[in-house]
Amino acid sequence: MKVAMGIIASSMLIIACETTYRPYSFVGGGGWKEAQLAENTFKVTFEANGYTSNTTATDMALLRSAELSLAHGFKYFVIGVASDDTRTAAYSTPTTTTFNATTQGNATYGSAQTYGGQIYVFSFPTPSLTISCFVDKPPFATTVYDAALTSKSLRAQYGIR
Repeated sequence: MKVAMGIIASSMLIIACETTYRPYSFVGGGGWKEAQLAENTFKVTFEANGYTSNTTATDMALLRSAELSLAHGFKYFVIGVASDDTRTAAYSTPTTTTFNATTQGNATYGSAQTYGGQIYVFSFPTPSLTISCFVDKPPFATTVYDAALTSKSLRAQYGIR
């Protein structure tokens, strides 16, 4: 019994935390997914759980984009398409009604109390970025990300080794 309670408590602690930076895992509550679309083009999606903010999820997709660029020998990247596939879900707690009654003669008096019925809405951020990578800095009139600097900055910001 103690082992079962320990497993349940550990599972709840894991579930109650925001999504960590890692490859996608359904069991772990999300992570990044990636697909190579061309020699220098990738699609990166970061699926987060309900405890992760939109900003954090977007930063994780950006971090993965930077690391993917570096892993393929590129120094820079630009975001061609950014989309938000955020899902929402609601959970309603069960309701319980307690009724107390007292009878005195021909009369019955009572009171009822209802507990529960709260509705919690969760948002599951899912930013998706399609990036193009470059060895040399392109002369575009848009934001060009330095992959090494982006990776270093976001890793420091989130305490990722």
